[in-house]
Amino acid sequence: MRIFIATLLLLAVFTQSYAQSYQTRTGYLYVHSSSKFMEVKADNYQVFGSLNFETNEVKVNGLMKSFEFELGALDQAFNSDRLDLSGYPKFKYEGLIETPENIDLNKAGTYTADVKGDLFIGEHKRVTSAVASFTVDANGSMEVVVDFSFQIEEESLEIVNQLMKERLPSLISLDVNKLGISRDVVVHLSMSLK
Repeated sequence: MRIFIATLLLLAVFTQSYAQSYQTRTGYLYVHSSSKFMEVKADNYQVFGSLNFETNEVKVNGLMKSFEFELGALDQAFNSDRLDLSGYPKFKYEGLIETPENIDLNKAGTYTADVKGDLFIGEHKRVTSAVASFTVDANGSMEVVVDFSFQIEEESLEIVNQLMKERLPSLISLDVNKLGISRDVVVHLSMSLK
């Protein structure tokens, strides 16, 4: 009988620790940036995300080539060999849930918590903070929604705009004087994790 009770206790502890970790391979990321000349909107439906509530770690990553642009010509140009984004094949976010005490994993409901971490695009890193919404479902899954924005550094903006002026016009037949992106980028991330 003691062995049976000890086994049940170990199983309960293992189940509890296993339930502290969530992941998905089908997260959704929406990126929006606009300038006086053009508006850029892109979707990515192939985002990997994981949450570990034992360490409070948040990880999100995906491939740059998985972005789908609203403007089809931009989509074609972004994924062409001529633009050559091989130096920036992936993006990733590594952060922490700063207020995990706001989330009750044992009770279905919607909770908000502060998240802070590093966003990497190629070798470029920027610290980002956001308030995330965590919806704990009774079936053991979780929905996470995060909205945040960041600014592209001026020197990076000049590089991107020059790259666009050099390589995009021949691909999408645009006037180079009408090219240019905004420093402000808005990001929306939503994930269903199990």
